Amino acid sequence: MKTLLRKLILIFAISLFSSNIIAQEYRSFTLDKIPFDAKGVYYSLVQTELVFDVCVEKVTEYKGCFADYSYMLGLKNIIISDEVYYRIKDIKIRSKAIADNQNTYFLACNENAEVQIGESGCLLSIGGEQSRKAGKPNKHGECSNKEVKDAKEVKKLVKSTFEQRMLSQGMLESMPGMTAENAIKQIEKLRERQIDILSGSVDGTYMDNTVEYMYKQLDAMIDAYVSMFSGERVVEELHYTFSVMPEKPLIVEQDLLVGVFKFSPQEGVRPLSFSGDMPTIVANLHSLNTTKEYSKLEAQKSKDEKLQNRIAKKGVGVYYRIPEKVQVSISYGENIFAKTIDISQFGQITYILDSPSKVLFDSKSGALKYIGK
Repeated sequence: MKTLLRKLILIFAISLFSSNIIAQEYRSFTLDKIPFDAKGVYYSLVQTELVFDVCVEKVTEYKGCFADYSYMLGLKNIIISDEVYYRIKDIKIRSKAIADNQNTYFLACNENAEVQIGESGCLLSIGGEQSRKAGKPNKHGECSNKEVKDAKEVKKLVKSTFEQRMLSQGMLESMPGMTAENAIKQIEKLRERQIDILSGSVDGTYMDNTVEYMYKQLDAMIDAYVSMFSGERVVEELHYTFSVMPEKPLIVEQDLLVGVFKFSPQEGVRPLSFSGDMPTIVANLHSLNTTKEYSKLEAQKSKDEKLQNRIAKKGVGVYYRIPEKVQVSISYGENIFAKTIDISQFGQITYILDSPSKVLFDSKSGALKYIGK
């Protein structure tokens, strides 16, 4: 009986020792505390880059060739001169994960450890099942997933004037020799033809959809002639993308103001590096202070000498950040563009002291998403 008891105790001790080895198959160290001849990989914490996708309308106004005779049609609020101006239509705010090279660590692990590190150098996961869910890892930490590149400026081609387009479509008579009186006569003729269509006096039999199409075509021709008096307004959309890497303010409770781009209704959008005298569009970053208690806890842990000595000698399981929730907003005129975003570098650096078999981090913010034995 005693012999059997001893064997059971020995088996239990061996299994406990084995599970402890498996649980401790990786450790993280600061760069100044890397063990001699240690094998492993380097990883960085996530820092958040703010990305602003800006949509601007470019409005081009063309004066009609018969603008001086617009009174003959009783038109008001006509375009009296050629002009170009810009207006901000929309600003979308999003985040992008970037490696924080100022906070880089060494993960000591064996070759069998399933460690996934993204292309930016940030740790995504440790462990089998969760690693495969995050994305198929390549050899020792390389990830096959690629980030979508920032959209570059998209600009539509400048449109021709309304008169030129209508001429090419056959909706206006040839311009040479055209006078304001002739244009008005053409408008009157076209309106008479519309009346004939509606009254059914047009020769031939037509289906309802054909009659509607003919009427709309005449309407477009009338608008083309009227534009020769009233002028035309062409609206184009221009798209820009700007990125900002905000630094954590010394006092979290105080809002942080960061410049994004320059803009004026006369000149449109310019980068911050533009030397001209233009107003700067500023983003306001208001921290919701969601990591306040974590900061207090880490401050207490940093004063624990016994704990700090243990970490210096044996490392920790893994370092990560608890991101801070921040309301990012841009006010322009009566419009407010806002979004609440997790900003990693505004949060708190912490660690998992032991080495769980499965750990998964959010690829965008670096936040801990899953931990399991």
